[in-house]
Amino acid sequence: MKYASINGTIIEHDKASLHISDLGLRRGYAVFEFFRILRGVPVFLEDHLERFERSARLLELTPPFGREKLEGLIRELIELNNLREAGIQMLLTGGYSPDAFTPGQPNLIIAPMAVTPPPAQLYQQGGKVILHQNLRELPEAKTTDYLVAVKLAKRVRAEGATEVIYHDGKTVYEGGRSSLLIIQQGTLITAQAGVLPGITRKHLLEVARPILPIQERPITLAELYSADEVLLTGATRQVMPITQIEDRRVGDGQVGPYSQQLMKAFQENLEAYLNHRMVLR
Repeated sequence: MKYASINGTIIEHDKASLHISDLGLRRGYAVFEFFRILRGVPVFLEDHLERFERSARLLELTPPFGREKLEGLIRELIELNNLREAGIQMLLTGGYSPDAFTPGQPNLIIAPMAVTPPPAQLYQQGGKVILHQNLRELPEAKTTDYLVAVKLAKRVRAEGATEVIYHDGKTVYEGGRSSLLIIQQGTLITAQAGVLPGITRKHLLEVARPILPIQERPITLAELYSADEVLLTGATRQVMPITQIEDRRVGDGQVGPYSQQLMKAFQENLEAYLNHRMVLR
């Protein structure tokens, strides 16, 4: 990666930096957005920019540029870095603070990132998740508060899992870096409140509507354990089937028929999106 952008200025990636007084560093007061670049196309960019703005509003931060300028900077970085298969992270911080508490003028970083997709076998055999009791602050905003997810990353790897699912002892919400959906008796169920509005989840729900009924409501721990099929969605993992919850099998332990249908439908939708955006360039 050769170039990044700080507050609209293109700079060499290795020289990009902020002052130590930035509130994102001092207090973790920042929001971010991450999206994939596939075939040189920023995937679902419109949705990610909208969520970025919504997250900023929830933290009362104002991006230095409007959506058109942001999109222009992103496309410039894609060209300058010759990005074909990668990711881009947008980070809006609380700015330089004189007292390490009061927000200042927000700083905006846009930087490319290398992306390693999950192993193909996880989509063929299904992955494993672990559970952890945790409630995120301001869950509807995509903040940089990933304290619990980062801390648990070692445990996730040690137990051969791909993700940690958060719950409050009764209700399950989302993964540390993903949205959660279950299929029970032919109905797709996913939480709507108290979770980050996932972009990949949004597009999966759109393609799922002709396939099976959808309920957007709270999911209990008991429902997760008894689910016929479980799915995780996210920008990097896209749509991933889950066949094990800690030491319990999901259904018969195989990737279920609805999961297979939904993964196929999502990939077809993504392919159509990429083809359309490539024609427009």
